[in-house]
Amino acid sequence: MGELVNQFIFKIGERDPFQRKALEKDEPLIDEKENLEHFLQFCVQQKKNTIDELVEAYLFLINMFREETYYFISNGKYRFSKYEEIGNSVYGNRDYMQKYMIGLAISDYIMIPHLKMIRFFQENVQKLSNGGGKYFEIGPGSGQFLVKAIERGNFTKYKACDLSQTSVNLCNDYLAYSGLIDKCKVECKNFFDYGEEEKYDCIVMGEVLEHVENPSAMLKRIYEMLKDGGKAFITTVINAPAIDHIYLFSTKEEVLNLLENAGFGIEKFILATAGNVPLEKAEKKKFAIDMAMILTK
Repeated sequence: MGELVNQFIFKIGERDPFQRKALEKDEPLIDEKENLEHFLQFCVQQKKNTIDELVEAYLFLINMFREETYYFISNGKYRFSKYEEIGNSVYGNRDYMQKYMIGLAISDYIMIPHLKMIRFFQENVQKLSNGGGKYFEIGPGSGQFLVKAIERGNFTKYKACDLSQTSVNLCNDYLAYSGLIDKCKVECKNFFDYGEEEKYDCIVMGEVLEHVENPSAMLKRIYEMLKDGGKAFITTVINAPAIDHIYLFSTKEEVLNLLENAGFGIEKFILATAGNVPLEKAEKKKFAIDMAMILTK
C-alpha cells in the first residue's frame, strides 16, 4: 500500500473509529489501492491539499451521509426534491463542492458499493466500446469512469459535460495530471443543451438520475442521442440519501421500469449494498443500494 494511503487511513482511524473498522473490513484490491494512491498524490502535488484536508473532506462526506440518513429514516423522504432548493447552496458553493467532490472521489476507491460499480464498468468497458465509436459521459465528477474508458476502452472520440464548474475543474485537472487531457476535456454545460443530431455509440452516466427532478426526461434524451445498437452504462441509487439527492427511487423495479419506458433494453445489471448487507434485508429495511446497468438501444 502507498505511503499516502497509509497516512490517510491512519488519520481516518484517529478521527472516526467506526470508519477505521469499516476500512479494515472492506478491503480494496491492489490496483484500487494504487489508484487511490495516485488520486491522493494528485490532490497533494497538483491541488496542494494536505493529508489532513483530504481526511477532512472524506469525513465531511461521511457526516453528511449520516445526517441525511437520519432525516430519511425520520421522515421517509429525502430532505429536498427540487433543484432550486440545492442549486446555489451545493453546486454553486465552491468550498462545499470542493470538499464534496474530493470526498466522493476518495469514496470510489474504498466504499464497497462504489468499488463494485467501478469494477463492473471496468469489466465491461471494452464491450461498451465495441471496437471503436464515440463516447459521451454526463456528470463525470472527478473522472473515475472517464479515466477507465480512456485507458481500457477502444473509443475513437471522447466527450463529457458537467453542470458544476468546480467538478469540471477538478476532473480536467485530474485528466491532465494523469496525462489524458488530450483525449477529453470536460465542458461546463447542461446535457440538454446538446443537440440530438450528433449520435454516440456509448453514453455513460454515473449517479446522476437521483440528482434531477425528472429522470424520465433525461433517460429519453440519452436514448435519442444513442446510435441504433448503441449502449449506455448508467448507475443510480435506491434509498440512498445525500444532500443533493432529490429523486427517490424506492425499489429496483422503479428504476428498471423507468428504463424500459424510455425504450432501453436491459442487458444486465448489478446491485450492491453498504457493508455487504444481504440484498433482501437491504430492500426490506430500506438500506442504501447502489445499482449499475448496461443498456442497449
